[in-house]
Amino acid sequence: MESIGTRAKAARKFAKMTQKQAEAASGVKQSSISKIERGDTTRSMSVLALARVYRVDPNWLDTGDGPAPGESHLRLAHDSAKEPHGSYRVLHFPPMGPSFNPRTPNTVPLITWEEAAAWQDRTASQQTQPEQWIPCIAHHSLDTYALRIRGDSMTADSGFLKSYRAGSIVFVDTQLKTPDDGERVIARIDETGEVTCKVFKNEDGRRWLLPLNLKHEPIRLAFTVLGTVVGKWEDED
Repeated sequence: MESIGTRAKAARKFAKMTQKQAEAASGVKQSSISKIERGDTTRSMSVLALARVYRVDPNWLDTGDGPAPGESHLRLAHDSAKEPHGSYRVLHFPPMGPSFNPRTPNTVPLITWEEAAAWQDRTASQQTQPEQWIPCIAHHSLDTYALRIRGDSMTADSGFLKSYRAGSIVFVDTQLKTPDDGERVIARIDETGEVTCKVFKNEDGRRWLLPLNLKHEPIRLAFTVLGTVVGKWEDED
């Protein structure tokens, strides 16, 4: 039976891309692409990103169900042009960078920490071009963005289930400003204006921000919750 590795490699060949070109177009690391092509099925977001770049049916790439690449393009040409079945040449022009088109369904903008500080106060005319648009499979509102974690304050010690290494990406829903105790949040320190990612703590009416790295001190200054983390993406390497 055909494996996901076989399909992933066939889809990349169909798109006429090397693994390096697929990395540049999708944002998925070449090492992860190589692992997927060897049959690793744990990277659902990577599979979705690669399916969009290769322009193949994501369900086919992930499970084998649905039309294979050549079949989907033949069907599209026949249905839209009302022409008889035949051989059609398909041209592929991969994106210049690891990004989807703005407002592609189920994608969110990857923004800077400076932009996150004023995200809720922005107007349409003040919006800047984000670094890129990336897929978010977690349930989220339209007011969601992505941030790259900086520093090691959220890198948990061994034994914690969740950890946020520097360079990993978190998805932040800015409509969720009343988190429960223990949820991860993006918050702005009122006194300094600094924006940070921490664990929200609320016990007996006392609120503070807790780092996962025990080398860092809790933040007990007044702060404003800007949004709640609803998902995370981190490369395996």
